[in-house]
Amino acid sequence: MDTQAPGVPGEAAGGDEAPVASGRGGRSLKDMALSMGVLLVPILLLIGVYNFLYNGDHPRPIDPSGTLASARHSAAFPILEPAGLPGSWTVVSSSYQKLADGSTLRLGYVTPDRTGLQLIESDRSVNSLLPAELGSNAQPGDMTLLGDRRWREYPVARDGGQALVLAENGRTVIVTGTASAADLRVLAGSLH
Repeated sequence: MDTQAPGVPGEAAGGDEAPVASGRGGRSLKDMALSMGVLLVPILLLIGVYNFLYNGDHPRPIDPSGTLASARHSAAFPILEPAGLPGSWTVVSSSYQKLADGSTLRLGYVTPDRTGLQLIESDRSVNSLLPAELGSNAQPGDMTLLGDRRWREYPVARDGGQALVLAENGRTVIVTGTASAADLRVLAGSLH
């Protein structure tokens, strides 16, 4: 007589016997290494392409000339533009906004040390502009002469940064960021 259940080959009529599992799951160390290789190769290829074709983590330069032209045309104050910055400085952002309480020009830079600086020029009231840009805990420091302009140092500003502030001719110019004090002076000194 047949001891197997109909339609299920190899199974005993009682069906109480469970299959025995192998202790290693059937995978060798070589199989696991090959699986990891299959996963890592495309990832490494993508990283290589990103670094080669898109300059990886280097800042992407932009051309701020359109923003500067708009600001020169629309602003109610004279615009200062950087001139003679070393080629290793990169402009990474630019914007110009004209609002009810005044207009503001912003240029963002990455220095050779990969730290950030922002140049802000505005005709907004100093009493509202400085707390908005430097934070309410900003601490004014000494005056410093750069070229023929006297700048106020702010050794403590928003997000652990520092700043230089120039208030003259119906405008306020702020150079702020986490870069070194020397880099702040380079940018401020390049403004003409």
